[in-house]
Amino acid sequence: RPPNAVAKYDQQGTAYPVTWMHIRGSAHLHIRKLILCLPRLVAAIVGDGHISQILVCKPGGLSWSVRAYDMVRNFQDMAFYQGKLYAIANDDEDLLVVNISQDQSTGDPQVSKIGQAIKGEPFHSVWHEFGTMDILANKKLYLVESHGSLLMIRRKIWCWSKQASDTDPEASRPIVAGPNEFEVFKADFEQSRWVKMTTLGDEQVLFLGRRCSRAMSVSQYGMSGDQIFFLDDEEENLKQYYYSTEITSFCVCDMRDGQVDSPLPKASWKRCDEMRPVAWLFPQD
Repeated sequence: RPPNAVAKYDQQGTAYPVTWMHIRGSAHLHIRKLILCLPRLVAAIVGDGHISQILVCKPGGLSWSVRAYDMVRNFQDMAFYQGKLYAIANDDEDLLVVNISQDQSTGDPQVSKIGQAIKGEPFHSVWHEFGTMDILANKKLYLVESHGSLLMIRRKIWCWSKQASDTDPEASRPIVAGPNEFEVFKADFEQSRWVKMTTLGDEQVLFLGRRCSRAMSVSQYGMSGDQIFFLDDEEENLKQYYYSTEITSFCVCDMRDGQVDSPLPKASWKRCDEMRPVAWLFPQD
């Protein structure tokens, strides 16, 4: 099977890659992200759990276009940048370009090909022992346009779990989320690589969320720049870890020293079901 393909097994135990055709009838299928790229082009990441595919349609259209027999991926985010649709998956951190063509009979947009624009150098975490705890970093990826460049933000969520007991090795060991850490990379299309950045600039701020992310200049609002505001917007069927508190809000990472704080005053809400509608609201351009 293709490298990193999600596998299913037939009755003889032979693995095969999972495609859209395998998940399209799932009761848990839902839209993770939806963006209006152009007046006649809408793109969506649609999936079930950790597997998903990219679909496109025109507003008001009767059907979606999808590469039905391409293997599904763990798509994390997508962005429409300089006239092209880009996406990124969690496993390899490759930047993928989604080529869009036009159906000759209907004029509707269709996904003709998904190719690689940048080869990623992914971060893979392994368990580390720390006292009586096991430590592991989960990650989330975001794509954001900033100052004419396409950025990838790698967010690491350091998680901990109690080590297995010698007397009860099968006991439940919940994985609990801890501190956040951020790395920012700029797409270098000429060299086909991600270039690590140490600063966003004194006037630039990133707002990160699963539904919507954006870069903004904030000097006119009296805010400090070089910061990343982010939401803990977990989806229920994607939960990889638990939290020590039921109430959450947004947090801020200062790129100058990497410190993460929870500024006040702020809104707060309960996790899971009540946080699904949570999104950033921005002033009109």
